[in-house]
Amino acid sequence: MRKFLTIVSILTVGLFFTACGGSDSSSSEGFSKSGKAGSLDITYSSPKPLVTGNNNISVKVTDHGKVVKGAKVEFKTFMPEMPGMPYMEEVKSLSANGDIYNGNINFSMGGTWQVKIFVEKDGKKYKYSSSVIL
Repeated sequence: MRKFLTIVSILTVGLFFTACGGSDSSSSEGFSKSGKAGSLDITYSSPKPLVTGNNNISVKVTDHGKVVKGAKVEFKTFMPEMPGMPYMEEVKSLSANGDIYNGNINFSMGGTWQVKIFVEKDGKKYKYSSSVIL
């Protein structure tokens, strides 16, 4: 009976470590979030998980399945004022690179950040709202 319990214990510990990230693949997965702004579909992503500090952000904008090119895209992040902490904000104009708009966004601290993506296309303005937790 003691040998059986030893084997079960070893298997349990092995399964625990396997399930809890025995490989590095989960840490290399990127970040992606999407939603709608009027008729536009907006997806913002990063090749790596978002972290405190600088993050490379890509935004893809489509209109009824067609990629939107030549739009003006701004990425705004902010964290509301809280006791002992001032309001924090960063607004970046993203540069077009083919079908994607790119920029470097800095999240200065951990916590919940509000995200607003503003798209101006053919004289119309669209706004997508989201949030991320670091």
